[in-house]
Amino acid sequence: MAKDYYKTLGLKKSASKEEIKRAFRKLARKYHPDVNANEAKSGEKFKEINEAYSLLSDDKKREMYDKFGVVEGDSSTYQRGGRAPGGARVQRGPDGNTYYYSTSETPGNFDFSEIFGNSRNSRRGQSSGGNDFFNDLGDIFDVFSNRGGSTRARSTRQQNYPREGEDLRYDMEISFMDAFLGGKRQVQYKDPATGSNQTLSVTIPRGVRDDQKLRLKGKGMPGENGGSPGDLYIAIHVKNHKLFERDGDDIYIDQEIPFTTAALGGKTQVPGIEKDINVSVPEGTKDSTILRLKNKGFYKINSEERGNQLVRVKIKVPKRISKKQKELLEQLKATGI
Repeated sequence: MAKDYYKTLGLKKSASKEEIKRAFRKLARKYHPDVNANEAKSGEKFKEINEAYSLLSDDKKREMYDKFGVVEGDSSTYQRGGRAPGGARVQRGPDGNTYYYSTSETPGNFDFSEIFGNSRNSRRGQSSGGNDFFNDLGDIFDVFSNRGGSTRARSTRQQNYPREGEDLRYDMEISFMDAFLGGKRQVQYKDPATGSNQTLSVTIPRGVRDDQKLRLKGKGMPGENGGSPGDLYIAIHVKNHKLFERDGDDIYIDQEIPFTTAALGGKTQVPGIEKDINVSVPEGTKDSTILRLKNKGFYKINSEERGNQLVRVKIKVPKRISKKQKELLEQLKATGI
């Protein structure tokens, strides 16, 4: 049985191209791995939305799909098929007729930059790539200054069918430790619907990552003609730490140790994200060796599980040494060390 791509996007078969595009954007943001933890693991729903949009947004593909239920690459929609000269696929549709089409462009290879190529800069003055699903959102300040909505929303205001409200974006900068600990933050803004001053409490999950988005359902622009309100996406920007570098849920730190500790082994104390940690240095440790401290990194979101702290060893060579130290080193040199 052929897939119902209209159902995938939550649309009727009579949907316009603009409605298809709006539905795709809405769902793509909802199931984007940045805001959906389960989707980050599987990606299946995200792929389904992409596949549905890439077909329904193409007039020729949509026409064939509407008439015959033909879907490129889905052999379940045909009775029998083969290959035509030049690499075109030949399939017999449900009506008994034979159809020729190319498989050079599959739904899974859709170029998102077609939609998001005109992405705007964030409020921090940084520009993101063309396929950032969130950069094309109006933020609550811009929307308010435009007195009630974006150009896209105003151009369709007179239509009397229900329309969902626009999604909005708010950029929030937090410290490295705020990202580690999580907590509550207050967002103050003017409501784009009423113009009144509002305070919104935002829960920052423990372990949130840089550029991750928090979705606040129904906090965007109001809908029109009975449509539901849009969503507000909080784009998180985590400040760098003076000591730690983060890589996923792991953190890195550089630690200098004396040559003697590297050669003979021993103990060294390194800063941890919560407190100093005593680390055992194996005998014969080389420069740039990485020592792993298990479960000393960031918490994984919605979990007690943690990443690791990784210590990059830097062997310290003293610039000045005493006469006694020099004598000892000369003796060691004579032994071949």
